[in-house]
Amino acid sequence: MSSGLRNSLRLQLVLLIGGLAVASAAGYVLLTTHLVQKQIEADQFMLQRILVTRMASQLDQDMNARTTELRFIASLDRLRDPQRAPQDKQALLLTKKAIYPFYAWIGITDTQGRIVASTEPRINGADVSQRSWFLGGRQRLHQEDIHDAVLLGKLLPPPELDELPLRLMDISLPLHDREGRFIGVLATHLSLDWAYQLRHQLLDQLDIQGLEMLLVNRDGEVIVGSPTLPARSATNLSSLAVLRSTKAGRVATAIETWPDGRRYLTAAAPALGTHPFPGLGWAVLVRLDEASAFADARRLGWRALAVGLVSALLFSWVIWWAMGRKLRPMERLSQAVADLDVGRPLETLPEVEGDGEVAVFARSMARLVNALGESRERFQMLFDHAPVAMAFMAADGKVLLLNARFTQLLGYEARHVPHVDQWFVQAFPEGPAREAARERWQRALPHIGKSPLALPPTEYPLRCFDGSVRIVEAGGIALPDGMLVSFQDLTERRRAEAGLRLWAEAFEHSEVGLVISDVRTETLIAANPAFAQQRGYTAQELTGLPVSRLYPERAMSNLYAAMEKAYEDGHIVFETEHIARDGRIFPVLIDLTVLRDPNGQPARRVSYVQDLTEREHAAREIRRLNTELEQRVVERTAELSAANRELNSFAAAVTHDLRAPLRTVNGFVQILRDEFAEPLGDEGRTHLQRIQEGTRRMSELIEGLLALSRHTNKPLERTRVDLSAIASRRLAELAASEPARRVVVDVEPGLEADCDAALAEALLVNLLDNAWKYSAKTAQAHIGFRRDTVGGLTGFCVSDNGAGFDMAKAGHLFEPFQRLHRPSEFQGTGVGLATVRRIVDRHGGRITVQAAPGQGARFCFTLRAET
Repeated sequence: MSSGLRNSLRLQLVLLIGGLAVASAAGYVLLTTHLVQKQIEADQFMLQRILVTRMASQLDQDMNARTTELRFIASLDRLRDPQRAPQDKQALLLTKKAIYPFYAWIGITDTQGRIVASTEPRINGADVSQRSWFLGGRQRLHQEDIHDAVLLGKLLPPPELDELPLRLMDISLPLHDREGRFIGVLATHLSLDWAYQLRHQLLDQLDIQGLEMLLVNRDGEVIVGSPTLPARSATNLSSLAVLRSTKAGRVATAIETWPDGRRYLTAAAPALGTHPFPGLGWAVLVRLDEASAFADARRLGWRALAVGLVSALLFSWVIWWAMGRKLRPMERLSQAVADLDVGRPLETLPEVEGDGEVAVFARSMARLVNALGESRERFQMLFDHAPVAMAFMAADGKVLLLNARFTQLLGYEARHVPHVDQWFVQAFPEGPAREAARERWQRALPHIGKSPLALPPTEYPLRCFDGSVRIVEAGGIALPDGMLVSFQDLTERRRAEAGLRLWAEAFEHSEVGLVISDVRTETLIAANPAFAQQRGYTAQELTGLPVSRLYPERAMSNLYAAMEKAYEDGHIVFETEHIARDGRIFPVLIDLTVLRDPNGQPARRVSYVQDLTEREHAAREIRRLNTELEQRVVERTAELSAANRELNSFAAAVTHDLRAPLRTVNGFVQILRDEFAEPLGDEGRTHLQRIQEGTRRMSELIEGLLALSRHTNKPLERTRVDLSAIASRRLAELAASEPARRVVVDVEPGLEADCDAALAEALLVNLLDNAWKYSAKTAQAHIGFRRDTVGGLTGFCVSDNGAGFDMAKAGHLFEPFQRLHRPSEFQGTGVGLATVRRIVDRHGGRITVQAAPGQGARFCFTLRAET
């Protein structure tokens, strides 16, 4: 072939390759720019999804924490005790507000809606009965959306971070005393500073120029704004598609046109709430201006285009130069590569001979392939013996490799989980956790086949092959040929962290004084707020303080003796004295436990300290009151004995003096009826009968008074009494007195009580006589005497199905001479139930009654004091 022909072919080949290179460079740049924009969009959306999800989750967690804290405060006995002074409760509220700095105000009301105590004393006594937080908090836990501060706006300092005047969010719940009675409402107002602070923390971690985060309410109004879109602006965001998606509980991303006419990469997540906080319909929005987001991609595209054109020209020149070289070494290299068995990478490739550049290149390639085989062998060994559990999956989900640590940690072998679908089913319980893992895998798939990309780690609870559960942190790297996933076991660490959090929370919030001291340095390591406040310090001021500063000089000798015993036994409880910051000395009870180092030597002392001041004061007061009470009992007993003697004498004298005139009147009436019946006529005889009936009733009243006096003053002699026998005997006597009546009697056998026998018989006779009397007009009368429960104590009940009475008129039922029926309906003096009440009271018991007109009555009583 002539030289000109070769040059022509060379020129045509160079022009063809150069043109293809230019076209490829331009196409590659356009495709790269598009892919970069898509990647930026995907990365930004992923970042924004994470950001809004974290913000929404943190908002819910913070609100849930505030709700839990408020419930904890409501459970404190100092607030639940109605006898506690308001100043004491206010001091507690101020302490809790110092512990929980996000609260703008904490207060409690009485049942009528008047503020009793609060962290802002200037509004104590204000009437808030019409405030929605009070009305809602009376019945249950109540959360109220953000609103302007009405009462507190002029009293509290303005917010530090909020761009608007003070805005508050209310949480309230009912406050009950120890017996469960409603005594008021405990409420707190949160300012929005915590939301602004949380947003700043999240955005500062990213430091992305132009990235904005907003918080909107359920109506689409901005409540936490940004410099370009402040809160309470006239802009309403309800028209955004991503915000509408949050109404259905979804996290959404989109490039949207906002009300200002500009397009933004936008993400939104709903704040759904977590139990017990139900959520208030808030949503978190993050936006980034589209022009700002893709500016780097456009600049990269122009630079790549310039580099591509220059590279194409250089490439064309290299081809022009290379075509003139001899191609023999390349042919040898091609033959060697063609003969290479790609299935056996460890087999050594032959090296091409020659001194030319192509030969050198061929030898370098052979050495590179051989080194690659050795590197692959080393990688396989490192993968199999790595101390971290690892798995390698192909893009189609096939599990290619599992190392030994993976099987050791989770128990699965490759045959158990040949595909990621089986992995999701095996390792994740059905529900949100499994779906979240699948979604994470789907988001990672687009990155396989590109340059290596590390994916952010995520914490999961995984179900092992044996059914146990381990907490792991899963991290992944997207590689050109698959996904490498590592699993870091966090189970023991999380358990330890949970234990430490629980202990720290109990230490800080306990109202019992707790202190930890160092044995070697004899200094305080830590003290909780309760311990510090009792002594006039803060917890920080006590840290590093010598232990001896807590004790007066006179208590030191006993303290050293107690410490020596504690070091021997490991634990001791003893009483001593402490000295406060102001010099006040007070008694304390210390429960001390010694902690030892790995060598068994004492290292720390943990002490529970109880202030015994109130106990000492109470003991002295009880001793004084007991002395006074004993003297009063002696005096009162003497007075009562004298009064009872006078009352008995009076009752005997009255009954004796009244009986004689009555007998005289009754005698003369009888003479008139016998000897002057004819002259008196029917009307006169009727008047005489009424006089006799009146004297008879007067006699019965006198007898009732005398019986009531005897039962009240008779000395009580308790024995074991068979009440069933008394009831059966009395009912038999009543049945014998009126053989024509048919009454169903139900007496439970074996009912006994520790009581006075005579008084118990009088009690049952009165109740059973009433039941017999008031059921006389009932066709199918039924009278019962059975055991039952009265006020939580075992008692006895007498019931009938007779006339009954209206319970609304029974307020004075047990008072003497009080009757609920006319004498024309049922005879009686009104003394019987008063006698019953006196007998029950003498035994320290109680009596109750249930009745209804026409449905009978049921009297239940106990014969012992309640304990």
